[in-house]
Amino acid sequence: MPVSGLRRYARLWQHIANPGEYLFHKKDRQHRDFQFTTRPLPITFRVPNSLYLVFKEIFMTDVYEIDTLVRQLPPQPIIIDIGANAGFFGIQLLSKIETGTIYAYEPMPANVQMLRETMDRNPRLAQCLTLYQQAVTGKPLETVDLFAEAEESSQVVASVFFGFNDNNTHRLTVPAITLGDIIRQNNLQTIDLLKLDCEGSEYDIIYNTDSALIQRITRMAVEVHDLDTEQNNVGYFAAYLQQLGYQTTHAPINSFCHALEAVRMPHHRATSSLAN
Repeated sequence: MPVSGLRRYARLWQHIANPGEYLFHKKDRQHRDFQFTTRPLPITFRVPNSLYLVFKEIFMTDVYEIDTLVRQLPPQPIIIDIGANAGFFGIQLLSKIETGTIYAYEPMPANVQMLRETMDRNPRLAQCLTLYQQAVTGKPLETVDLFAEAEESSQVVASVFFGFNDNNTHRLTVPAITLGDIIRQNNLQTIDLLKLDCEGSEYDIIYNTDSALIQRITRMAVEVHDLDTEQNNVGYFAAYLQQLGYQTTHAPINSFCHALEAVRMPHHRATSSLAN
């Protein structure tokens, strides 16, 4: 689960080959971009100030506990990354394993542009990761409206919910695909990991995808946001996954967001869905 305090600096040293770039220049981040290289396998990537907090969450707070996660995955995992942002999760994962297959979905143009830039600089990343500029839904829709910050370079918390973030005043329409179609179109019989970081859309995606398709997923790493006291909260979400045969754990990231892990238990028959 996420770490805090001085342990974050230990994780920085563990995951980044040039931690001095952060330690000596973090006060200058509004005037220059960071340039990092991962360890042990090198991937070089850029971090502008708009993605500073995302970088800290992935590489310092270590919200996905990447070393533990890697030990739990097969050697060449198949991963669906929904809400890939600028690709920091995929970068961190591929700094720990030689190869894998990542289907990455990110609707925001600035984030897609930055991830493509990183892929151009790192051929191994480009070989393992396929990027789709789409939002992901549970119910079939050709497009969805997202609300984001007006600044093109700062699109970290774009959401389908207008009030999700006070700064999300800019509305844009993006193409969409369902999780079910991702699984079917790529003929994915087993997904080793589903990573979800989609600012409230986790509920639509999981609740409205055929449970038989969900159960092809061995493991999930989800940022779950408490949106209400009915179905859209971490307690109900965890209970729903448990009914589908998953063992779940979660810990708070902040006052309304939780890091949830779910692992499918073998030979479990799903009970009736809470979400229906």
